[in-house]
Amino acid sequence: MQHETRARDTKGEIHRAALELFSGQGYEKTSLREIAEQVGITKASLYYHYSSKQDLLKAIIGTFFDDMNAVFLRVEATPWSLAAEQELLTTYLEVVIKHRGTGPTVLRDIAAVLAAFGDDLDVLIARSRNFQLWLAGPEPQPKDRVLAAAAVEVVGAVLSSGLEPAQLSDTEIRETLLEAATAVLSGRGNIPS
Repeated sequence: MQHETRARDTKGEIHRAALELFSGQGYEKTSLREIAEQVGITKASLYYHYSSKQDLLKAIIGTFFDDMNAVFLRVEATPWSLAAEQELLTTYLEVVIKHRGTGPTVLRDIAAVLAAFGDDLDVLIARSRNFQLWLAGPEPQPKDRVLAAAAVEVVGAVLSSGLEPAQLSDTEIRETLLEAATAVLSGRGNIPS
């Protein structure tokens, strides 16, 4: 009889434990020792993977930022149309859903995130504003820009909802938030009929 052995995904386990602890008690109040204990490894083993708590935070949130940047870069290369809007809004929503476990950490410990990412965060914020401007449609008026910003915030609701996947599936969240964001955007006055 053959036994299949699986390699342990230690980094993944560290990420999950860190996110849980950061979200529950905050970045500053969480120690690397607590994370190591939750994973079932020694603190020295944790240091093998990450040299500091800030490096760990960067690794966790960095994948979220990378995925967001990929969406924002697509926006910069895509002329606005209703079809492109729905496609990129859906793609943006997919990224937010994929990383919804990261949201509470970002929202709770924004100072730690700012310290860890600095200029990279400034670039991400600028690209996010460009996305909002793009969502506002052609020749947007101030009201159109406000509605586009509101639509992005609607999508971001998944980050702060605190809902677990067992409470509302990714599919249900995707459908609900896409419908809500599209409803908000329907109030723009600059979109041709």
